[in-house]
Amino acid sequence: MGLRERKKLATRRALREAAVRLVLEHGLENVTVEEVAAQVGVSTRTFFNYFGTKEEALLGDLPGAFDEDDIRGFVRGGPTGDFTEDLITLLIAFLVDTEDLAAQREEMRLRKRLMDREPQLVPGVLARFHDVEQVVARAIAERLGEPPEADRPQLAAVAAMAVMRHTMRHLHYSEEEDVERVRDRVRSAFRVLGEVYGPGTG
Repeated sequence: MGLRERKKLATRRALREAAVRLVLEHGLENVTVEEVAAQVGVSTRTFFNYFGTKEEALLGDLPGAFDEDDIRGFVRGGPTGDFTEDLITLLIAFLVDTEDLAAQREEMRLRKRLMDREPQLVPGVLARFHDVEQVVARAIAERLGEPPEADRPQLAAVAAMAVMRHTMRHLHYSEEEDVERVRDRVRSAFRVLGEVYGPGTG
């Protein structure tokens, strides 16, 4: 990545951090785009080069984007050949920053505080996760050889994202919760779903 791109990423990150900090201190309705830009030392016009609205800055890159290689690997039947394990691997790679877990722990703590303080942001988060859900549904459909709108890929994607939301909501983001611990939690959640909806459940 070149110097210009690094600077742009740094500015975007600084604007988002300033927006989150100000909103946590003063509340969403009491913070303006101008104040956010001023905190970073840039113009309002620069702010709008990165974000369309104050709310968009607060949500940042939540969620991000899947790695195309990860999706292709899953579609082809990898990395283990077991559907659930491979789906867990895909979701973990997307939602867990294995390169900088400490930074992600702090990010998730801030995000939780932000959602608790400003619940009106929650629909925006859910809308973004719906988009991710459809990416997962298409990948599952391709792996199963079914249309993306078919019941199996759609329901599997809905269940997968529900499992991930449940898992992320119940993490403590402590040093003990490494990637393998998160994987175990996700695996356990899928197992519970299977038991609840399995044959003979009373």
